[in-house]
Amino acid sequence: MSSSETLEKLSPAERKALYSQSTVPGIDLAGGYRLAAGVDVSRYTERGRMRAVESLVETWRRRLNAFGISESVIAARSEDTFDIVVPLSADTGLAGRMIRESGEITLHLFKDGAEVQALRQRIDDAVRERTSSVSGGPGDQGGPGDQGGPETAGLNAPESGGPDGAETAGPGGLSALLASITLEEGIGDIAVREDNVEAVRTMLADSTVRASIRAFNLANPPAGAFAWASEPVERGGSTYYPLYFINQDVDLNVQPLASAVVSDASVTADRGAYAVRLFLEDEGRESLANLSSANAGNRLAIKMNGQVYVTLNIQGRIPDGRIEIPGGDTLEEARALAAILESESPPVAVTLLDQKAVASPSPYGADVVDGAAAAAAIGLGLLGALVLIRYRAAGVVFLVGILHHLIVTGAVLRLWNIAGIAPYFTLAGAAGFLGAFLVFTTVHLWMFEYLRAESGTESSVRQGVMTTLEKCRPVLVWVHVMLLLVSVSLVAVGTDGLVNFGLVLFSGAAGSLLTSFLWTNMLLSSLVADWQIRKLSV
Repeated sequence: MSSSETLEKLSPAERKALYSQSTVPGIDLAGGYRLAAGVDVSRYTERGRMRAVESLVETWRRRLNAFGISESVIAARSEDTFDIVVPLSADTGLAGRMIRESGEITLHLFKDGAEVQALRQRIDDAVRERTSSVSGGPGDQGGPGDQGGPETAGLNAPESGGPDGAETAGPGGLSALLASITLEEGIGDIAVREDNVEAVRTMLADSTVRASIRAFNLANPPAGAFAWASEPVERGGSTYYPLYFINQDVDLNVQPLASAVVSDASVTADRGAYAVRLFLEDEGRESLANLSSANAGNRLAIKMNGQVYVTLNIQGRIPDGRIEIPGGDTLEEARALAAILESESPPVAVTLLDQKAVASPSPYGADVVDGAAAAAAIGLGLLGALVLIRYRAAGVVFLVGILHHLIVTGAVLRLWNIAGIAPYFTLAGAAGFLGAFLVFTTVHLWMFEYLRAESGTESSVRQGVMTTLEKCRPVLVWVHVMLLLVSVSLVAVGTDGLVNFGLVLFSGAAGSLLTSFLWTNMLLSSLVADWQIRKLSV
């Protein structure tokens, strides 16, 4: 970070360029979070690298915008490193997921259970032969006392007895590290206990085992491959990671999607309260119908990010091209997943390098921001004092109405969040709220002045208040409706800061309209009608 003395030595043009690189207009007034992402584009040509990076950055923007982060800033730190700055109020975990994950989702049929058992036996035999040759003992079964070579290190683990019974083929074999987990549908899956995962990964990467898998695939087309589940399962107090053997080639690529819709979970309710329903394009819908019709009774693996995200039993033909996948326990998780799946990124490996908070985006420093906040507080206090002095009881109604306005505005902002659009308290958002508050203050002062002119005598106070409120109502409605229409237009056609300005302006205008009718109008009417107030101090 440059010191103030260093900055003073720079020319105005250099300072402006530095501020444009180090500050983030529109990010939260309190600052933001900077996520550093590294991309691997080494396999691309120079021209292909430029296209891949441009497509990747555009995908990031589209996902973050779909999630509601409309004022993110993405800047290249180097050729293969990017800084993505999001508001402080954004969920950085989900933002990082949208940056990191490719969004590629494919369907793979399971290999037949008997074939998997045969392959496991073949791997066991190959491992035992290798163990025997390394240890030098003919017929040795690789018992616990063996001192195997580095390729067999860590494989003589104790048998992991699954809750439904372990399937073992002797010490040293692959099966000795596995368990069998029976699902509710009566399906038996291979599973690896948490403390055996690395040993099994090492085993599957062994050249002998890989040769056995290749030989098996040649004899049993189509070729299959092991794939890990994305989520572990709990059985008998232990954690297991399912290991599936599925078709190596893609049986159906569901992208591009027609849409990905967030909804309450039904089929996948055991994996979370929310789900994402995938609607395939016409071509994909027809392909899914043909695939499901030809493989009724089989299982289908939905693979995402190189792992099996969920498995489905094919009951019969799926004609509507709709697939439900787990979205998570929160609405935000499901929305993030939908944004990822609707915008598949180019095949570029992305790694999150670090994450840190960045300071206030104001180039003028925190002192100016604090001073502005203090000035706003003083101005609000002076406004309250003037209203109380001039309007007395009606002024109290206005001051309490400010609290009502803030509560209603917050409630409307929350509704935007529930609807899947997240407004942030940014510079644009602050401007939108200030505009709505000025309208709120102006209409109340105008109404009080009108009321002051109409209610000149004590005997006519009730009639004057009711007449004034009746005359003011159309104007109040017209002003607020026009403001709401303008804000909706900004949300619909604007981008970045304009969208956030429109969201907060709409919320503030809605709060002003509801406060004018549900608080000010009704309270003044009750004071003179129900409570028989003879004089309203205005």
